[in-house]
Amino acid sequence: MKSDNERIEEFLKGIVLPEYKSDGHARQLRAQILSGLQARRVGSRTARWWKTAALLLGLLGAAALATETIIQVRHYYFYGRAKDGFYYFSTTPENAGTNQVDSIGILVRGDLDAAGIEQKRKDLEEIDSLRQRNARELFRVYDTEVNGKPSGRLFFYKYVLANGRTEIIPEGGDVSASPAQMEADRQQIADLRQRGQREIRSIIEVEVGGQSQRSLCCRYLLSDGRGVNRYETDPELPGPVPLTFKQENELSRLAVLEKKGEFLGSTQVQVLGRTFNLQKYSFTLSDGTVVTRSEGQPEDPKNNLTGADLDEFRQLAAANKGETLGTYDEDVWGKPFKFTRVKYVLSDGTEVIQSIGKPGSGR
Repeated sequence: MKSDNERIEEFLKGIVLPEYKSDGHARQLRAQILSGLQARRVGSRTARWWKTAALLLGLLGAAALATETIIQVRHYYFYGRAKDGFYYFSTTPENAGTNQVDSIGILVRGDLDAAGIEQKRKDLEEIDSLRQRNARELFRVYDTEVNGKPSGRLFFYKYVLANGRTEIIPEGGDVSASPAQMEADRQQIADLRQRGQREIRSIIEVEVGGQSQRSLCCRYLLSDGRGVNRYETDPELPGPVPLTFKQENELSRLAVLEKKGEFLGSTQVQVLGRTFNLQKYSFTLSDGTVVTRSEGQPEDPKNNLTGADLDEFRQLAAANKGETLGTYDEDVWGKPFKFTRVKYVLSDGTEVIQSIGKPGSGR
């Protein structure tokens, strides 16, 4: 039987930084978080407890240390199951109003019955409380580059629950346990936006009754290495579209969870001097409202991995088919880590460089 450490090492092979999408406008939050489902895929051939714990790729943030810790109680709600097998939990209830500002979306893969879903919901709340108290152990740090473009930093933490179970959680992105840290992130992002230091990774266009709105998924790299996504309205197509909160909920379910739409074809649009390739779908809501939703990525250069790319990359990493480029030492959260850089080349020529940091130092 494999030890915990062996299962950890097996799981960690082929991990790529997940996408996390957040916005101050709760009415768009679910659709934005859920639009990244396909990007959050990790192999599932480990023990059941390990598999479900390891795939909470939406859990984000590292708690800021302070003299006094204030715990912000968050409750999680089960939102639904995606067609590709992921269970989606959110800190915003499905019937919430529009005054919610911050929310966390969590994706879990597994085979959960009603009791399992409820247990996972409780586990998420306990882990969130542990995170805010910084009652966890950082034991891996991952940096990933795609064609020379950094994707951001992913931290792997070990949590020990009250019943003795161990959960391994990969965390990155922009939701921090500390309200003060969340505010600091917002200020840093505002500064980066002002200086034009962002990358538009994808766009979503929604059209209803002749009115259109375009959202830009903008990637920001923060000073501590975290990569965060913000959905921002394109001033050239600001909307809004005439959809209620309930209709937006239904649209996100149809488009992302259930994938029930009529494909209308592909098109290209110019956004801020770049060409984006869009896939357009039509959705009919339960009240008869017809919505056209288009989503796509920039034509060049390639700095994101598709679902197929992720599968190929994980296979290469699991088979150790990479070129070691060297090692270096770096302090992470005040502790020494030794990083090993490995380059993988996909079949289409895409270069992925992954740097894996383990506790310790060669100094």
